[in-house]
Amino acid sequence: MREIKSDKFVEYLEETGRIDSKTMVALNSKFKQDHGGMLLEVIDKGYVRREQAGELWARSIGSTYVDPLSINITVPEETRIPLEMAKRINAIGLYEFDGYVTMAMEDPTNLQLIESLERYLQTRVSPVFSLPDDIGGAINIHYQADVSFDDALKELEGFTGGDDISKTDSEVLVNLIESNALIDMTNQVFYSAFKQRASDIHIESHKEEGIVRFRVDGHLRELVRLPKKLQQALMVRIKFMCQMDISDTRLPQDGRFTMNIGSFEQNFRISTCPGLHGEKCVIRLLGQAGAKGVPNFDQMLFAQSNLKRFRNSVAQPNGVFIVTGPTGSGKTTTLYSALDYLNDAERNIMTIEDPVEFQLPGINHFEVKHKIGLDFQRILRAALRQDPDVILVGEIRDAETAKIATEAALTGHLVLTTLHTNNAIQAVTRLIEIGVDPYMVAPSLNGVMSQRLVGKICDHCKESYTPPREVLERYFKKDTISDIVLYRGAGCESCHMSGIKGRVAVHEVVEISEEMRELISQNSALHEIHSAAKRVGYMSLREDGLKKALLGFTTIDEVERITVAEYSN
Repeated sequence: MREIKSDKFVEYLEETGRIDSKTMVALNSKFKQDHGGMLLEVIDKGYVRREQAGELWARSIGSTYVDPLSINITVPEETRIPLEMAKRINAIGLYEFDGYVTMAMEDPTNLQLIESLERYLQTRVSPVFSLPDDIGGAINIHYQADVSFDDALKELEGFTGGDDISKTDSEVLVNLIESNALIDMTNQVFYSAFKQRASDIHIESHKEEGIVRFRVDGHLRELVRLPKKLQQALMVRIKFMCQMDISDTRLPQDGRFTMNIGSFEQNFRISTCPGLHGEKCVIRLLGQAGAKGVPNFDQMLFAQSNLKRFRNSVAQPNGVFIVTGPTGSGKTTTLYSALDYLNDAERNIMTIEDPVEFQLPGINHFEVKHKIGLDFQRILRAALRQDPDVILVGEIRDAETAKIATEAALTGHLVLTTLHTNNAIQAVTRLIEIGVDPYMVAPSLNGVMSQRLVGKICDHCKESYTPPREVLERYFKKDTISDIVLYRGAGCESCHMSGIKGRVAVHEVVEISEEMRELISQNSALHEIHSAAKRVGYMSLREDGLKKALLGFTTIDEVERITVAEYSN
Protein backbone atom coordinates (compact mmCIF):
# COMPACT_ATOMS: atom_id res chain seq x y z
CA MET A 1 0.00 0.00 0.00
CA ARG A 2 1.19 3.51 -0.71
CA GLU A 3 1.74 5.81 2.22
CA ILE A 4 -1.49 7.49 3.32
CA LYS A 5 -1.97 9.66 6.39
CA SER A 6 -5.33 9.16 8.09
CA ASP A 7 -5.72 10.57 11.58
CA LYS A 8 -9.30 9.28 11.61
CA PHE A 9 -8.00 5.71 11.37
CA VAL A 10 -5.88 6.25 14.49
CA GLU A 11 -8.92 7.72 16.24
CA TYR A 12 -11.18 4.80 15.26
CA LEU A 13 -8.47 2.34 16.29
CA GLU A 14 -8.23 3.86 19.75
CA GLU A 15 -12.04 3.74 20.12
CA THR A 16 -12.05 -0.06 19.75
CA GLY A 17 -10.21 -0.44 23.06
CA ARG A 18 -8.40 -3.48 21.65
CA ILE A 19 -4.94 -1.85 21.78
CA ASP A 20 -3.40 -0.63 25.04
CA SER A 21 -2.05 2.93 25.29
CA LYS A 22 1.61 1.86 25.34
CA THR A 23 1.26 -0.11 22.09
CA MET A 24 -0.72 2.74 20.53
CA VAL A 25 2.09 5.20 21.30
CA ALA A 26 4.61 2.84 19.72
CA LEU A 27 2.45 2.47 16.59
CA ASN A 28 2.03 6.23 16.25
CA SER A 29 5.78 6.70 16.57
CA LYS A 30 6.55 4.02 13.98
CA PHE A 31 3.88 5.04 11.44
CA LYS A 32 3.67 8.83 11.71
CA GLN A 33 2.88 9.40 8.04
CA ASP A 34 2.12 5.85 6.90
CA HIS A 35 -1.16 4.84 8.46
CA GLY A 36 -1.62 2.25 5.71
CA GLY A 37 1.45 0.56 7.17
CA MET A 38 -0.16 0.81 10.61
CA LEU A 39 -3.26 -0.98 9.24
CA LEU A 40 -1.16 -3.92 8.04
CA GLU A 41 0.80 -3.97 11.30
CA VAL A 42 -2.27 -4.19 13.58
CA ILE A 43 -3.61 -7.06 11.46
CA ASP A 44 -0.29 -8.88 11.34
CA LYS A 45 0.20 -8.59 15.11
CA GLY A 46 -3.38 -9.63 15.81
CA TYR A 47 -4.26 -6.44 17.69
CA VAL A 48 -7.53 -6.08 15.76
CA ARG A 49 -9.47 -8.67 13.78
CA ARG A 50 -8.83 -8.49 10.06
CA GLU A 51 -12.38 -7.67 9.02
CA GLN A 52 -12.77 -5.00 11.71
CA ALA A 53 -9.46 -3.36 10.75
CA GLY A 54 -10.47 -3.30 7.08
CA GLU A 55 -13.81 -1.69 7.94
CA LEU A 56 -12.13 0.95 10.14
CA TRP A 57 -9.65 1.84 7.40
CA ALA A 58 -12.34 2.07 4.72
CA ARG A 59 -14.44 4.29 6.96
CA SER A 60 -11.46 6.55 7.68
CA ILE A 61 -10.82 7.18 3.96
CA GLY A 62 -14.50 7.51 3.02
CA SER A 63 -14.84 4.15 1.31
CA THR A 64 -16.47 0.73 1.85
CA TYR A 65 -14.65 -2.46 2.87
CA VAL A 66 -15.18 -5.65 0.88
CA ASP A 67 -13.44 -9.02 1.26
CA PRO A 68 -13.10 -10.23 -2.36
CA LEU A 69 -12.48 -13.80 -1.15
CA SER A 70 -15.87 -14.01 0.57
CA ILE A 71 -18.17 -12.85 -2.24
CA ASN A 72 -19.26 -14.30 -5.56
CA ILE A 73 -17.37 -12.40 -8.29
CA THR A 74 -19.68 -12.00 -11.30
CA VAL A 75 -18.07 -9.23 -13.33
CA PRO A 76 -18.81 -9.85 -17.06
CA GLU A 77 -15.94 -10.85 -19.34
CA GLU A 78 -16.19 -7.62 -21.35
CA THR A 79 -15.59 -5.49 -18.25
CA ARG A 80 -12.84 -7.64 -16.73
CA ILE A 81 -9.35 -6.15 -16.86
CA PRO A 82 -6.53 -8.41 -18.17
CA LEU A 83 -4.54 -10.53 -15.73
CA GLU A 84 -1.30 -8.58 -16.21
CA MET A 85 -3.04 -5.28 -15.46
CA ALA A 86 -4.86 -6.73 -12.44
CA LYS A 87 -1.55 -7.88 -10.94
CA ARG A 88 0.24 -4.63 -11.74
CA ILE A 89 -2.34 -2.34 -10.12
CA ASN A 90 -3.55 -4.99 -7.60
CA ALA A 91 -7.23 -4.53 -8.38
CA ILE A 92 -10.06 -6.81 -9.45
CA GLY A 93 -13.58 -6.24 -10.74
CA LEU A 94 -16.26 -7.73 -8.49
CA TYR A 95 -19.62 -7.21 -10.20
CA GLU A 96 -21.51 -4.86 -12.49
CA PHE A 97 -24.62 -3.01 -11.36
CA ASP A 98 -26.58 -0.08 -12.76
CA GLY A 99 -23.86 0.84 -15.27
CA TYR A 100 -21.00 0.71 -12.73
CA VAL A 101 -18.29 -1.89 -12.29
CA THR A 102 -17.46 -2.29 -8.60
CA MET A 103 -13.68 -2.63 -8.34
CA ALA A 104 -11.78 -3.88 -5.29
CA MET A 105 -8.66 -1.71 -4.85
CA GLU A 106 -6.05 -1.24 -2.15
CA ASP A 107 -6.28 2.53 -2.67
CA PRO A 108 -9.81 3.60 -3.69
CA THR A 109 -8.78 7.25 -3.24
CA ASN A 110 -6.45 7.09 -6.26
CA LEU A 111 -8.58 9.15 -8.67
CA GLN A 112 -5.99 9.00 -11.44
CA LEU A 113 -6.07 5.20 -11.47
CA ILE A 114 -9.88 5.16 -11.38
CA GLU A 115 -10.07 7.51 -14.38
CA SER A 116 -7.60 5.31 -16.27
CA LEU A 117 -9.70 2.22 -15.56
CA GLU A 118 -12.86 3.97 -16.72
CA ARG A 119 -11.19 4.94 -20.01
CA TYR A 120 -9.94 1.38 -20.50
CA LEU A 121 -13.25 -0.34 -19.65
CA GLN A 122 -15.43 2.32 -21.24
CA THR A 123 -17.71 2.29 -18.22
CA ARG A 124 -17.98 3.90 -14.80
CA VAL A 125 -15.97 2.40 -11.93
CA SER A 126 -17.14 2.29 -8.31
CA PRO A 127 -14.06 1.64 -6.12
CA VAL A 128 -14.18 -0.19 -2.79
CA PHE A 129 -11.35 -0.95 -0.37
CA SER A 130 -9.88 -4.45 0.00
CA LEU A 131 -6.73 -5.53 1.76
CA PRO A 132 -3.81 -5.96 -0.68
CA ASP A 133 -3.13 -9.66 -0.10
CA ASP A 134 -6.84 -10.50 -0.32
CA ILE A 135 -6.96 -8.85 -3.74
CA GLY A 136 -3.92 -10.91 -4.76
CA GLY A 137 -5.64 -14.11 -3.63
CA ALA A 138 -8.82 -13.22 -5.53
CA ILE A 139 -6.79 -12.57 -8.68
CA ASN A 140 -5.15 -15.99 -8.38
CA ILE A 141 -8.51 -17.71 -7.97
CA HIS A 142 -10.56 -15.89 -10.59
CA TYR A 143 -7.85 -15.60 -13.22
CA GLN A 144 -6.91 -19.26 -12.79
CA ALA A 145 -4.91 -20.85 -15.60
CA ASP A 146 -7.37 -21.56 -18.39
CA VAL A 147 -6.05 -25.00 -19.24
CA SER A 148 -8.60 -27.27 -20.88
CA PHE A 149 -8.59 -30.88 -19.80
CA ASP A 150 -8.24 -31.99 -23.44
CA ASP A 151 -5.07 -29.92 -23.88
CA ALA A 152 -3.68 -31.22 -20.60
CA LEU A 153 -4.33 -34.82 -21.66
CA LYS A 154 -2.52 -34.33 -24.99
CA GLU A 155 0.51 -32.91 -23.23
CA LEU A 156 0.46 -35.61 -20.56
CA GLU A 157 0.33 -38.40 -23.14
CA GLY A 158 3.96 -37.63 -23.91
CA PHE A 159 4.93 -38.74 -20.42
CA THR A 160 3.03 -42.04 -20.35
CA GLY A 161 3.24 -44.99 -22.64
CA GLY A 162 0.27 -47.11 -21.57
CA ASP A 163 -3.15 -46.47 -20.15
CA ASP A 164 -2.14 -47.20 -16.56
CA ILE A 165 0.01 -44.41 -15.09
CA SER A 166 0.77 -46.49 -12.00
CA LYS A 167 2.96 -48.72 -14.19
CA THR A 168 4.94 -45.80 -15.62
CA ASP A 169 8.72 -45.74 -15.15
CA SER A 170 9.73 -43.85 -11.96
CA GLU A 171 11.93 -41.30 -13.77
CA VAL A 172 9.14 -40.54 -16.23
CA LEU A 173 6.73 -40.29 -13.32
CA VAL A 174 8.87 -37.58 -11.69
CA ASN A 175 8.79 -35.57 -14.94
CA LEU A 176 5.02 -36.04 -15.09
CA ILE A 177 4.54 -34.77 -11.53
CA GLU A 178 6.59 -31.64 -12.25
CA SER A 179 5.07 -30.91 -15.67
CA ASN A 180 3.43 -27.48 -16.02
CA ALA A 181 0.33 -29.00 -17.61
CA LEU A 182 -0.37 -31.24 -14.61
CA ILE A 183 0.45 -28.50 -12.09
CA ASP A 184 -1.89 -26.05 -13.86
CA MET A 185 -4.65 -28.63 -14.09
CA THR A 186 -4.36 -29.51 -10.39
CA ASN A 187 -4.39 -25.82 -9.40
CA GLN A 188 -7.43 -25.34 -11.61
CA VAL A 189 -9.31 -27.95 -9.58
CA PHE A 190 -8.31 -26.34 -6.25
CA TYR A 191 -9.06 -22.79 -7.36
CA SER A 192 -12.43 -23.88 -8.76
CA ALA A 193 -13.24 -25.55 -5.44
CA PHE A 194 -12.39 -22.40 -3.52
CA LYS A 195 -14.29 -20.22 -5.98
CA GLN A 196 -17.41 -22.35 -5.53
CA ARG A 197 -16.97 -22.41 -1.71
CA ALA A 198 -16.62 -26.20 -1.68
CA SER A 199 -16.02 -28.01 1.61
CA ASP A 200 -14.77 -31.21 -0.04
CA ILE A 201 -13.33 -32.36 -3.37
CA HIS A 202 -14.09 -35.93 -4.52
CA ILE A 203 -11.88 -37.50 -7.20
CA GLU A 204 -13.47 -40.79 -8.16
CA SER A 205 -12.15 -43.66 -10.27
CA HIS A 206 -14.71 -45.53 -12.36
CA LYS A 207 -14.27 -48.27 -14.97
CA GLU A 208 -13.90 -46.05 -18.05
CA GLU A 209 -13.32 -42.58 -16.62
CA GLY A 210 -12.71 -40.42 -13.59
CA ILE A 211 -15.12 -37.91 -12.07
CA VAL A 212 -14.34 -34.79 -10.04
CA ARG A 213 -17.13 -33.58 -7.75
CA PHE A 214 -17.40 -30.76 -5.19
CA ARG A 215 -19.50 -30.71 -2.05
CA VAL A 216 -21.01 -27.23 -1.94
CA ASP A 217 -23.49 -26.16 0.75
CA GLY A 218 -23.89 -29.80 1.75
CA HIS A 219 -24.68 -31.10 -1.76
CA LEU A 220 -22.36 -32.82 -4.24
CA ARG A 221 -21.92 -31.17 -7.66
CA GLU A 222 -20.11 -32.69 -10.60
CA LEU A 223 -17.29 -30.53 -11.94
CA VAL A 224 -15.90 -32.60 -14.79
CA ARG A 225 -15.49 -36.11 -16.17
CA LEU A 226 -11.92 -37.05 -17.04
CA PRO A 227 -10.29 -39.74 -19.15
CA LYS A 228 -8.92 -42.48 -16.92
CA LYS A 229 -5.30 -41.52 -17.57
CA LEU A 230 -5.86 -37.89 -16.63
CA GLN A 231 -7.66 -38.84 -13.42
CA GLN A 232 -4.72 -41.08 -12.47
CA ALA A 233 -2.25 -38.28 -13.22
CA LEU A 234 -4.26 -35.94 -10.98
CA MET A 235 -4.13 -38.51 -8.16
CA VAL A 236 -0.34 -38.89 -8.55
CA ARG A 237 0.17 -35.12 -8.33
CA ILE A 238 -2.00 -34.77 -5.22
CA LYS A 239 -0.29 -37.68 -3.45
CA PHE A 240 3.08 -36.12 -4.28
CA MET A 241 1.97 -32.78 -2.78
CA CYS A 242 1.03 -34.61 0.44
CA GLN A 243 4.27 -36.60 0.55
CA MET A 244 2.35 -39.85 0.21
CA ASP A 245 3.75 -43.00 -1.40
CA ILE A 246 2.83 -42.45 -5.06
CA SER A 247 3.74 -46.04 -5.97
CA ASP A 248 1.32 -47.64 -3.49
CA THR A 249 -2.27 -47.79 -4.74
CA ARG A 250 -3.30 -50.86 -2.73
CA LEU A 251 -3.65 -49.37 0.75
CA PRO A 252 -5.49 -46.31 2.15
CA GLN A 253 -3.31 -43.27 2.83
CA ASP A 254 -3.82 -39.97 4.63
CA GLY A 255 -1.99 -36.68 4.21
CA ARG A 256 -2.29 -32.94 4.14
CA PHE A 257 -0.78 -29.92 2.43
CA THR A 258 -1.10 -26.14 2.43
CA MET A 259 -1.66 -23.65 -0.38
CA ASN A 260 -1.30 -19.88 -0.02
CA ILE A 261 -4.53 -18.13 -0.99
CA GLY A 262 -4.16 -14.38 -0.59
CA SER A 263 -3.69 -13.42 3.05
CA PHE A 264 -3.98 -16.88 4.54
CA GLU A 265 -2.88 -20.46 4.14
CA GLN A 266 -5.59 -22.84 2.94
CA ASN A 267 -5.14 -26.25 4.55
CA PHE A 268 -6.22 -29.40 2.75
CA ARG A 269 -6.66 -32.83 4.37
CA ILE A 270 -6.43 -35.79 1.99
CA SER A 271 -7.71 -39.35 2.26
CA THR A 272 -7.22 -42.00 -0.43
CA CYS A 273 -8.91 -45.39 -0.54
CA PRO A 274 -8.39 -48.22 -3.07
CA GLY A 275 -11.55 -49.14 -4.97
CA LEU A 276 -12.57 -51.68 -7.58
CA HIS A 277 -11.47 -49.46 -10.49
CA GLY A 278 -8.68 -47.50 -8.81
CA GLU A 279 -8.11 -45.07 -5.97
CA LYS A 280 -10.75 -42.66 -4.74
CA CYS A 281 -9.54 -39.43 -3.14
CA VAL A 282 -11.44 -37.03 -0.90
CA ILE A 283 -9.89 -33.65 -0.11
CA ARG A 284 -11.31 -31.54 2.70
CA LEU A 285 -10.76 -27.78 2.69
CA LEU A 286 -10.02 -26.86 6.30
CA GLY A 287 -10.43 -23.57 8.08
CA GLN A 288 -12.06 -21.41 5.40
CA ALA A 289 -14.17 -19.77 8.05
CA GLY A 290 -11.04 -19.03 10.01
CA ALA A 291 -9.58 -17.28 7.01
CA LYS A 292 -12.47 -14.83 7.05
CA GLY A 293 -12.56 -14.56 10.83
CA VAL A 294 -14.53 -16.58 13.36
CA PRO A 295 -18.20 -15.49 13.34
CA ASN A 296 -19.60 -13.83 16.44
CA PHE A 297 -22.81 -14.98 18.13
CA ASP A 298 -24.98 -12.49 16.25
CA GLN A 299 -23.71 -13.73 12.88
CA MET A 300 -24.63 -17.32 13.76
CA LEU A 301 -28.39 -16.59 13.70
CA PHE A 302 -29.21 -18.21 17.02
CA ALA A 303 -32.80 -18.14 18.23
CA GLN A 304 -32.80 -15.80 21.24
CA SER A 305 -33.72 -18.55 23.70
CA ASN A 306 -30.93 -20.81 22.37
CA LEU A 307 -28.42 -17.96 22.41
CA LYS A 308 -29.22 -17.21 26.06
CA ARG A 309 -28.63 -20.86 27.06
CA PHE A 310 -25.45 -21.02 24.97
CA ARG A 311 -24.02 -17.85 26.54
CA ASN A 312 -24.91 -19.01 30.03
CA SER A 313 -23.25 -22.39 29.53
CA VAL A 314 -19.94 -21.10 28.14
CA ALA A 315 -19.73 -18.16 30.53
CA GLN A 316 -19.45 -20.40 33.61
CA PRO A 317 -16.03 -20.40 35.35
CA ASN A 318 -15.91 -24.20 35.25
CA GLY A 319 -17.76 -27.17 33.80
CA VAL A 320 -18.09 -29.00 30.49
CA PHE A 321 -19.95 -27.69 27.43
CA ILE A 322 -20.41 -30.14 24.54
CA VAL A 323 -21.33 -29.51 20.90
CA THR A 324 -22.60 -32.54 18.98
CA GLY A 325 -23.24 -33.19 15.33
CA PRO A 326 -21.85 -35.07 12.32
CA THR A 327 -18.56 -34.27 10.60
CA GLY A 328 -18.79 -30.96 8.74
CA SER A 329 -21.66 -29.53 10.80
CA GLY A 330 -19.66 -26.53 12.03
CA LYS A 331 -18.97 -27.75 15.59
CA THR A 332 -15.41 -26.38 15.69
CA THR A 333 -16.49 -23.02 14.25
CA THR A 334 -19.14 -22.70 16.95
CA LEU A 335 -16.69 -23.54 19.73
CA TYR A 336 -14.20 -21.02 18.36
CA SER A 337 -16.90 -18.35 18.42
CA ALA A 338 -17.23 -19.17 22.14
CA LEU A 339 -13.44 -18.93 22.59
CA ASP A 340 -13.41 -15.57 20.82
CA TYR A 341 -16.20 -14.41 23.15
CA LEU A 342 -14.18 -15.55 26.21
CA ASN A 343 -10.77 -14.43 24.94
CA ASP A 344 -9.23 -11.67 27.03
CA ALA A 345 -5.94 -10.88 28.74
CA GLU A 346 -7.10 -12.37 32.05
CA ARG A 347 -7.72 -15.90 30.76
CA ASN A 348 -5.27 -18.64 29.76
CA ILE A 349 -7.06 -20.42 26.90
CA MET A 350 -5.65 -23.61 25.35
CA THR A 351 -6.90 -25.79 22.49
CA ILE A 352 -6.08 -29.44 21.74
CA GLU A 353 -7.08 -30.44 18.20
CA ASP A 354 -6.49 -32.91 15.40
CA PRO A 355 -5.73 -30.84 13.36
CA VAL A 356 -5.73 -27.19 14.48
CA GLU A 357 -8.24 -25.58 12.10
CA PHE A 358 -8.26 -21.92 13.25
CA GLN A 359 -5.72 -19.73 14.98
CA LEU A 360 -6.82 -16.88 17.22
CA PRO A 361 -4.47 -14.27 18.71
CA GLY A 362 -3.85 -14.77 22.43
CA ILE A 363 -4.86 -18.44 22.41
CA ASN A 364 -2.39 -21.34 22.80
CA HIS A 365 -2.94 -24.09 20.23
CA PHE A 366 -1.70 -27.69 20.47
CA GLU A 367 -1.96 -30.32 17.75
CA VAL A 368 -2.30 -34.08 18.18
CA LYS A 369 0.52 -36.12 16.58
CA HIS A 370 -0.38 -39.80 16.77
CA LYS A 371 2.85 -40.97 15.11
CA ILE A 372 4.89 -39.90 18.13
CA GLY A 373 2.30 -40.86 20.73
CA LEU A 374 1.09 -37.29 21.29
CA ASP A 375 -2.64 -38.00 21.62
CA PHE A 376 -5.54 -36.11 23.21
CA GLN A 377 -5.02 -37.68 26.64
CA ARG A 378 -1.31 -36.91 26.80
CA ILE A 379 -1.68 -33.27 25.76
CA LEU A 380 -4.72 -32.80 28.03
CA ARG A 381 -2.80 -34.04 31.06
CA ALA A 382 0.07 -31.69 30.20
CA ALA A 383 -2.33 -28.79 29.58
CA LEU A 384 -3.81 -29.16 33.06
CA ARG A 385 -0.34 -28.44 34.47
CA GLN A 386 -0.16 -25.20 32.45
CA ASP A 387 -2.54 -23.22 34.71
CA PRO A 388 -5.40 -23.09 32.15
CA ASP A 389 -8.71 -21.30 32.59
CA VAL A 390 -10.40 -22.62 29.43
CA ILE A 391 -9.51 -25.76 27.45
CA LEU A 392 -10.96 -26.74 24.08
CA VAL A 393 -10.65 -30.50 23.45
CA GLY A 394 -11.27 -31.12 19.75
CA GLU A 395 -13.20 -34.34 20.31
CA ILE A 396 -13.93 -36.84 23.07
CA ARG A 397 -13.20 -40.21 21.49
CA ASP A 398 -12.56 -42.53 24.44
CA ALA A 399 -13.19 -43.09 28.13
CA GLU A 400 -9.83 -41.76 29.28
CA THR A 401 -10.22 -38.38 27.52
CA ALA A 402 -13.81 -38.12 28.79
CA LYS A 403 -12.75 -38.81 32.40
CA ILE A 404 -9.87 -36.33 32.30
CA ALA A 405 -12.17 -33.66 30.83
CA THR A 406 -14.85 -34.12 33.51
CA GLU A 407 -12.24 -34.19 36.27
CA ALA A 408 -10.78 -30.95 34.89
CA ALA A 409 -14.25 -29.38 35.00
CA LEU A 410 -14.72 -30.44 38.61
CA THR A 411 -11.37 -28.93 39.59
CA GLY A 412 -12.19 -25.43 38.35
CA HIS A 413 -11.62 -25.43 34.58
CA LEU A 414 -14.02 -24.69 31.73
CA VAL A 415 -13.82 -27.44 29.09
CA LEU A 416 -15.35 -27.04 25.63
CA THR A 417 -15.49 -30.15 23.46
CA THR A 418 -17.38 -32.14 20.79
CA LEU A 419 -19.01 -35.55 20.76
CA HIS A 420 -20.70 -37.58 18.02
CA THR A 421 -24.37 -38.13 18.91
CA ASN A 422 -27.61 -37.61 17.01
CA ASN A 423 -29.02 -34.98 19.35
CA ALA A 424 -28.15 -32.94 22.41
CA ILE A 425 -29.97 -35.10 24.96
CA GLN A 426 -28.12 -38.24 23.84
CA ALA A 427 -24.77 -36.61 24.62
CA VAL A 428 -25.67 -36.62 28.32
CA THR A 429 -25.99 -40.40 28.44
CA ARG A 430 -23.21 -40.96 25.92
CA LEU A 431 -20.63 -39.79 28.47
CA ILE A 432 -21.94 -42.41 30.87
CA GLU A 433 -21.85 -45.10 28.16
CA ILE A 434 -18.24 -44.19 27.37
CA GLY A 435 -17.27 -44.89 30.97
CA VAL A 436 -17.69 -41.71 33.04
CA ASP A 437 -19.56 -42.31 36.29
CA PRO A 438 -22.99 -40.62 36.52
CA TYR A 439 -22.02 -38.91 39.79
CA MET A 440 -19.20 -37.15 37.84
CA VAL A 441 -21.26 -36.27 34.76
CA ALA A 442 -24.11 -34.66 36.72
CA PRO A 443 -22.15 -31.89 38.52
CA SER A 444 -19.62 -31.25 35.72
CA LEU A 445 -21.94 -30.72 32.74
CA ASN A 446 -23.01 -27.11 32.03
CA GLY A 447 -24.85 -27.70 28.79
CA VAL A 448 -25.02 -29.51 25.47
CA MET A 449 -25.78 -28.20 21.99
CA SER A 450 -26.55 -30.15 18.84
CA GLN A 451 -25.98 -28.42 15.52
CA ARG A 452 -26.64 -29.04 11.82
CA LEU A 453 -26.02 -26.93 8.72
CA VAL A 454 -28.83 -26.35 6.23
CA GLY A 455 -28.63 -24.66 2.85
CA LYS A 456 -29.27 -20.90 2.91
CA ILE A 457 -31.62 -19.51 0.28
CA CYS A 458 -29.77 -17.42 -2.31
CA ASP A 459 -30.47 -13.73 -1.67
CA HIS A 460 -30.33 -12.94 -5.39
CA CYS A 461 -33.20 -15.21 -6.42
CA LYS A 462 -35.26 -15.67 -3.24
CA GLU A 463 -39.00 -15.85 -3.81
CA SER A 464 -42.01 -16.48 -1.57
CA TYR A 465 -44.64 -19.16 -2.20
CA THR A 466 -47.49 -20.95 -0.44
CA PRO A 467 -47.05 -24.74 -0.33
CA PRO A 468 -50.02 -27.12 -0.64
CA ARG A 469 -52.04 -27.57 2.56
CA GLU A 470 -51.04 -31.23 2.92
CA VAL A 471 -47.35 -30.23 2.94
CA LEU A 472 -47.89 -27.60 5.62
CA GLU A 473 -49.87 -30.03 7.80
CA ARG A 474 -46.79 -32.26 8.05
CA TYR A 475 -44.86 -29.50 9.84
CA PHE A 476 -47.29 -27.06 11.46
CA LYS A 477 -50.47 -27.16 13.53
CA LYS A 478 -53.60 -27.18 11.39
CA ASP A 479 -55.07 -24.07 12.97
CA THR A 480 -51.97 -21.98 12.09
CA ILE A 481 -51.30 -22.87 8.45
CA SER A 482 -53.72 -20.48 6.75
CA ASP A 483 -51.31 -17.52 6.96
CA ILE A 484 -48.01 -19.37 6.42
CA VAL A 485 -45.72 -18.21 3.61
CA LEU A 486 -42.44 -20.01 2.86
CA TYR A 487 -39.44 -19.15 0.70
CA ARG A 488 -37.18 -20.79 -1.89
CA GLY A 489 -34.53 -19.88 -4.44
CA ALA A 490 -35.63 -19.75 -8.06
CA GLY A 491 -32.08 -20.40 -9.29
CA CYS A 492 -29.68 -17.88 -10.79
CA GLU A 493 -26.09 -17.48 -11.93
CA SER A 494 -24.98 -16.44 -8.45
CA CYS A 495 -26.01 -19.80 -6.92
CA HIS A 496 -25.26 -21.94 -10.00
CA MET A 497 -29.03 -22.38 -10.51
CA SER A 498 -29.34 -24.31 -7.24
CA GLY A 499 -31.37 -21.73 -5.28
CA ILE A 500 -28.97 -22.30 -2.37
CA LYS A 501 -25.93 -20.17 -1.54
CA GLY A 502 -24.17 -20.62 1.76
CA ARG A 503 -25.37 -22.42 4.87
CA VAL A 504 -27.00 -21.50 8.14
CA ALA A 505 -26.91 -23.47 11.39
CA VAL A 506 -29.90 -24.89 13.22
CA HIS A 507 -29.46 -25.62 16.92
CA GLU A 508 -30.88 -27.35 19.94
CA VAL A 509 -29.38 -26.20 23.23
CA VAL A 510 -29.83 -27.87 26.58
CA GLU A 511 -28.76 -25.95 29.69
CA ILE A 512 -28.51 -28.52 32.50
CA SER A 513 -31.08 -27.81 35.21
CA GLU A 514 -30.98 -29.08 38.80
CA GLU A 515 -33.76 -31.56 38.01
CA MET A 516 -31.70 -32.90 35.09
CA ARG A 517 -28.59 -33.21 37.30
CA GLU A 518 -30.58 -35.33 39.73
CA LEU A 519 -31.83 -37.56 36.91
CA ILE A 520 -28.32 -37.90 35.43
CA SER A 521 -26.80 -38.84 38.79
CA GLN A 522 -29.43 -41.58 39.11
CA ASN A 523 -28.62 -42.82 35.57
CA SER A 524 -32.26 -42.24 34.57
CA ALA A 525 -33.68 -43.16 31.17
CA LEU A 526 -33.15 -40.84 28.22
CA HIS A 527 -36.86 -40.00 27.85
CA GLU A 528 -36.98 -38.77 31.48
CA ILE A 529 -34.05 -36.40 30.88
CA HIS A 530 -35.73 -35.25 27.67
CA SER A 531 -38.98 -34.48 29.52
CA ALA A 532 -37.05 -32.48 32.11
CA ALA A 533 -35.33 -30.50 29.33
CA LYS A 534 -38.72 -29.75 27.77
CA ARG A 535 -39.88 -28.29 31.07
CA VAL A 536 -37.11 -25.65 30.92
CA GLY A 537 -37.79 -24.65 27.29
CA TYR A 538 -35.77 -27.12 25.22
CA MET A 539 -36.41 -26.69 21.46
CA SER A 540 -35.50 -29.47 18.99
CA LEU A 541 -33.43 -29.12 15.82
CA ARG A 542 -36.55 -29.46 13.69
CA GLU A 543 -38.38 -26.72 15.61
CA ASP A 544 -35.44 -24.35 15.18
CA GLY A 545 -35.17 -25.30 11.50
CA LEU A 546 -38.86 -24.60 10.88
CA LYS A 547 -38.51 -21.18 12.53
CA LYS A 548 -35.61 -20.38 10.19
CA ALA A 549 -37.69 -21.54 7.21
CA LEU A 550 -40.54 -19.20 8.23
CA LEU A 551 -38.02 -16.34 8.50
CA GLY A 552 -36.77 -17.04 4.96
CA PHE A 553 -33.27 -18.27 5.82
CA THR A 554 -33.73 -21.80 4.48
CA THR A 555 -36.25 -24.04 2.72
CA ILE A 556 -38.63 -26.59 4.16
CA ASP A 557 -36.89 -29.26 2.03
CA GLU A 558 -33.54 -28.47 3.66
CA VAL A 559 -35.08 -28.77 7.12
CA GLU A 560 -36.62 -32.12 6.14
CA ARG A 561 -33.28 -33.33 4.75
CA ILE A 562 -31.23 -32.58 7.83
CA THR A 563 -33.58 -33.10 10.83
CA VAL A 564 -35.90 -35.83 12.11
CA ALA A 565 -39.60 -35.36 12.71
CA GLU A 566 -39.64 -35.97 16.44
CA TYR A 567 -37.46 -36.90 19.35
CA SER A 568 -36.62 -40.59 19.47
CA ASN A 569 -35.43 -42.50 22.50
